[in-house]
Amino acid sequence: MSAPADASLPSAPLPAPAASLDHLLALDPRLPDVWAWVGRHMTPDAAHDGAHLRRVAVWTRRCAPQEPPALAVAAALTHDVVNLPKNHPQRAQASTLAAQAVQAALPGLGFSAAEAGAVALAVRDHSFSRGAIPETPLGAALQDADRLDALGALGVLRVAAVGGHLGRALLDSTDPWCQTREPDDQAYSVDHFFTKLLRLSASFQTVPGQAEAQRRTAVMHAFLTQLGEEIGVPYTSPD
Repeated sequence: MSAPADASLPSAPLPAPAASLDHLLALDPRLPDVWAWVGRHMTPDAAHDGAHLRRVAVWTRRCAPQEPPALAVAAALTHDVVNLPKNHPQRAQASTLAAQAVQAALPGLGFSAAEAGAVALAVRDHSFSRGAIPETPLGAALQDADRLDALGALGVLRVAAVGGHLGRALLDSTDPWCQTREPDDQAYSVDHFFTKLLRLSASFQTVPGQAEAQRRTAVMHAFLTQLGEEIGVPYTSPD
């Protein structure tokens, strides 16, 4: 099935709330210590860095405005504290390992045992690799916020960054849209749109997350349409 002919984007996207890291850390006096702890323990990469954590914090708060800001921001800042490469054999366990680290560390940073448990549960359940449905509204918000960063223009950049780091080719020039083959995102970066990203919006659980995911998915369809024009193979969805 072909992409929509006009590839137009929704006319009234949800505005992403602007917030600097300093603004987020100022929401609770314990958060600067959380941020310092993350800095000591997380191994960042181009797709999982401080800017990613800040964006996830902004959207976690937007997707769960009823949650205490300290817990929403703490969950976002710590969710990648155990950051394993996409091709690491323990990749699917990364969020569980991160949750264990969070559960152990937050009480020493001024959080109660119950607060640490709530943050750790959200961190454990957010991961796509783990395949879990979050048990709490905070977990659902964190999962949506993290998945939003995989979509849209940011998603395009992050696919390219990860693919370059792992040495993957950009695309299969003979069948870039996976029309006669199964998508293989271990070999081609563009295939990741078909193995995961273009289907991701169906997994969102919060109302703000769902709306923004649809808008960002339209951005990716528009990107692929433009890519098809540039390589001389019109973009056609394999679905």
